[in-house]
Amino acid sequence: MIRHFIHIWLVMMALAGLLVGCHGVPHYDSTLIQADSLLKTPGQRLQALQLLEDFKSDSLVPDHDRAYYHLLLTQARYMNYITFDSTSLQGINTAIDYYSQHDKDIEKLSRAYIYKGTVLEDMLRPDSAMLCYKRAEVIANENDHFNRGYANLRMGKLYARHHAYDGRDIEKLEQALDHFNKSGDTYYQIICLNDLGALYRSTDTIKSQKNLNMAITLAEQEKDVNNAIKSRNNLAYLYFMLGQHDKKYNLKAYKQLQHIKQLYGLKGLPDGVYATFASVYANLGKTDSALLLLELPQYSDTARAAQYRQSNNYLEALSHIAKAQGDSLNYLKLSHECDRKSFQALNDPDIVNIMFAELSFDEQHQKDIDRQRRFRTGVIAAVVGAIILALLALALLFYYRAHRYDKLVLELKDRSQTQINDLTQLQGNINELKINDVRLKGFIASHMDMMREMIETCYHEPNNRIAENMKRIVKFQDSNKENWVKLYDYIDLEHDNIMTRTRENYPQLNDRELLLLALTCMGYSYIHIAIIMGYSNATSVSVIKQRLVKKMGLECSLNDYIQNNGRV
Repeated sequence: MIRHFIHIWLVMMALAGLLVGCHGVPHYDSTLIQADSLLKTPGQRLQALQLLEDFKSDSLVPDHDRAYYHLLLTQARYMNYITFDSTSLQGINTAIDYYSQHDKDIEKLSRAYIYKGTVLEDMLRPDSAMLCYKRAEVIANENDHFNRGYANLRMGKLYARHHAYDGRDIEKLEQALDHFNKSGDTYYQIICLNDLGALYRSTDTIKSQKNLNMAITLAEQEKDVNNAIKSRNNLAYLYFMLGQHDKKYNLKAYKQLQHIKQLYGLKGLPDGVYATFASVYANLGKTDSALLLLELPQYSDTARAAQYRQSNNYLEALSHIAKAQGDSLNYLKLSHECDRKSFQALNDPDIVNIMFAELSFDEQHQKDIDRQRRFRTGVIAAVVGAIILALLALALLFYYRAHRYDKLVLELKDRSQTQINDLTQLQGNINELKINDVRLKGFIASHMDMMREMIETCYHEPNNRIAENMKRIVKFQDSNKENWVKLYDYIDLEHDNIMTRTRENYPQLNDRELLLLALTCMGYSYIHIAIIMGYSNATSVSVIKQRLVKKMGLECSLNDYIQNNGRV
């Protein structure tokens, strides 16, 4: 019965290994791989988009290529500032469905959730976007610092855009910066530092200045013109704010803007930079230059031009110019309009939904973790219980086969009952989610001692039929060598990884020689080893040990080798 059970177990393990081995990494289309590589470099993202849009997606037959194409196309469109619609949502859902159900590519699945969040943001569904970013963060592998950092960056920007009032935007951006530092991604480090500097302006000017100076240094080292301009502009605006109370900062703001003008010129700058120029120049009394700089942006699209002239930055700059010109009435009117817009922004109704979405996700995720822990603990308890029941069945089998072994059977039953009591105690502590390693090792050791006693019984009753059957049970055979190999893990725990070290240092040793070393480590006598390994007498074991020492080239005895835990 036991032999039949062992054979079934070996077949099941072989099938499981076959299934795992058959699941290989899919081979993606070379064009898609090239596009993915281009997207990693900011200056080549437009080229990646053109490559994907020219690609004939209808020719993609394998599902993994189709999913990969939709992921990359969504990513490329976002990076090139193309607005998404419902069609984009269908495309990225195709990728998520495939990676969730078939491929199980964790990195691509995490990335797909991130870019689904960007699509949902464009569709004015920020709470749904937050759920996607949270899902991307928890799905990503522990060492996937880029995707975990980018998910936190998207959450931080989402909170900042909807004017979070409890510092969540800063918290997310700090986490993103930490991940990008670990991944070594300088480009996104600059973005995080720049955003943190802008957010800290109203709460901690020292941190704001520190982050912005770091962003400027990194951006100029990397020759990242766009982020260098944004960082200097944010630092100039910080000095402008401080200049309202201490005029010495006005000159510092002016110097930062002059750096932008000298290094990059005045054409093609972001809208906010011109507004900062105008505000700083107005504070310095250069109202004509301020008005000229404020009107530098030119838009062929009238809607875009109207949007620029209704922006808070533009109106705030006009108010500073009016104040510098002594136009009190216009200054008050413009200041009132800026305050009204700021108040509307601070009362963004979506912020509550976004915060609630994250809270709901965190609660559900914690429930899922607890459920998985309970399941794992239950499985462990079931496995331990099955082992105990199997040992109890073995004891009962010997009891019914021979009454002369009553003492041994009773001892087995007593020890099995002890293990059942231990299992009950472990199940009582199931909510603590821990298993006592020392007790488990003792459990294994006690049953290995029991095997030694069975061998002793075989030896003292050499001509008994039952003893001969017991010999066949404990005897090492090629068909069950995998069961003996599992013994090596236990010996590694007791002897500081001696079996692992020996297999690495002496690959020439075969299975029987390794088993001989393992049994010697366990303190088995020559007689025990001879019975297990099927040798005719104990003297053969001594000879084989000497051969083993020579084969390993040891200058010490095998016992000394074991005493040193395999270190020679």
